[in-house]
Amino acid sequence: MRFNRSAPAGLLVLSIFASAAPAAFQYAYDDGIGSGNIAPSFSSAASYPAEFMWGNVFSVQGGNDIITTISVAFGRINAPEQRPVRLSLYQLVTPNDPRTATLVASVNGTSGLPRTNTFLDFAINPTKVTGQFFVAATMTVDAQGTTAPARYDLGGSANASNAWLFAATSLANLPLGQAPFQVRMSEYVIPAVFQVRATAIPTPASALALAGLVMMGRRRR
Repeated sequence: MRFNRSAPAGLLVLSIFASAAPAAFQYAYDDGIGSGNIAPSFSSAASYPAEFMWGNVFSVQGGNDIITTISVAFGRINAPEQRPVRLSLYQLVTPNDPRTATLVASVNGTSGLPRTNTFLDFAINPTKVTGQFFVAATMTVDAQGTTAPARYDLGGSANASNAWLFAATSLANLPLGQAPFQVRMSEYVIPAVFQVRATAIPTPASALALAGLVMMGRRRR
């Protein structure tokens, strides 16, 4: 009786591929319980409506360099609850400073219930980053006091230098360093981080390389 010895090897390859699915890693500074909400405050009503962006800078850890999801816990949003929001991922060029960063991915979504300390997940096209990256949410604020969408956490004040605010009539296609309103939270009256997180996975190993290792193992038997 003859046995097909290639079948077990094929099963072995499939088994290795299945077990090699990367585990997700979450980047976050907040402890899950926000301290308050914030919005831009302009001296002139003519400055509204304005696009308001808030987010955090993170450093890549443990090879988890493919960002797949941006998660946000929103603050106070007056009616309508379902408001357009844009989620953005930037690759940093200057250490710890998103003002010269390059936009590498974005997605549009809507805010809504539940809010406060409940995170809503927004999937983006899986995007590889290196070194440091900036994840942010952007929402239009119609007038002063109407909404304060950015929820901050004083518990993460040790990382406040990594939290940033930007505002402009439109931030779309605008380099962040050119925004008329830009604030680093460690230099603000509220030294805090934002309830904005990112989920990442490590760069997957090459399937062909893995298959090659399996084939080499077969030849050595």
